[in-house]
Amino acid sequence: MALFKKLRSSPRLSVIVIVYSMPRQALNTIYSLSPAYQQNVGKKDYEIIVVENRSKNNMDEAELAAITGNIRYYLRDESLPTPVNAINFGVDQAKAKNICILVDGARMVTPKLIHYMLQAQTLYPSPVISAPGYHLGKELQQNAVLSGYNEEKEQELLAPIDWKNNGYRLLEVSCLSGTSSNGFFLPIGESNTIGTSKHVFDKVGGFNPGFTDTGGGQCNLDFYKRIVELPGTQLVLLLGEGSFHQYHGGVTTGRDTGGVRDEMMQRHFDQYHSIRGEYYKPPQVEPIYFGEIPPAGMRFIHHSAQAARRKSGELPHPDWEGELRHKPPTRTESGK
Repeated sequence: MALFKKLRSSPRLSVIVIVYSMPRQALNTIYSLSPAYQQNVGKKDYEIIVVENRSKNNMDEAELAAITGNIRYYLRDESLPTPVNAINFGVDQAKAKNICILVDGARMVTPKLIHYMLQAQTLYPSPVISAPGYHLGKELQQNAVLSGYNEEKEQELLAPIDWKNNGYRLLEVSCLSGTSSNGFFLPIGESNTIGTSKHVFDKVGGFNPGFTDTGGGQCNLDFYKRIVELPGTQLVLLLGEGSFHQYHGGVTTGRDTGGVRDEMMQRHFDQYHSIRGEYYKPPQVEPIYFGEIPPAGMRFIHHSAQAARRKSGELPHPDWEGELRHKPPTRTESGK
């Protein structure tokens, strides 16, 4: 089943959004990708491909149709608890030569993400374009839920900032996600807005269908690492842009009971190891920094500079834990 909004000409970018049992959050994400919100671009410039794996809580197609833009919607049946097959399907539908993948449909974005992705496409021969990841709230959501953080609390957090009219205010009510926690000047573990070309996507074989565990396990980290480390690509980091994870009771950010989350994360680590022969380590690739930095983003620049100076030994770090730990300790953060 598909909902189509016809294009007058081929778009310059295809944005693939993967959705599963998160209708309210997905509608926020898709609105944040729409021409009504994105700045300096029009609906002819890009298309949005929404791929939803069927659940008991699907999106309302009428609500989706009310959002402006070149949107195509696919509802599909998936027998495995992973987004991998939906991602590869979505890329197959893309009309543009360049793509942007949001593996998690619960991530709103900043207002110039599309603008800078389109610009970076033309400046470098084979760019991999990413933006830092954030969690809505003062702390990582897998920790915040222990103090009662939920969808209702999140809507109360968002209501005063009028984010639909000024999306950069999302930076005021967010913290860096696990894989971006050391800031922008040390290696970032993954991106939840991965911009690349279909050629590069095909060259690395797309998302690996071996990642069959809940939520795809470390499928997104794996894909990001492979394309960033691919010879000939250029990593471009959009410093002032970002994606913002909305709480939806997901497998890595929902409430944990009885250590179930730790066991699940251990399975994710082990599945990556079984596929790649080692545990995940962030790619050690120096990015090209691109774009503007809004005032609300300056505190994250400061944090990033402090972390990099501590890492280099320029500043003491008695309380600093070092680089991201994508390996299987007894307890670990998800990195999502």
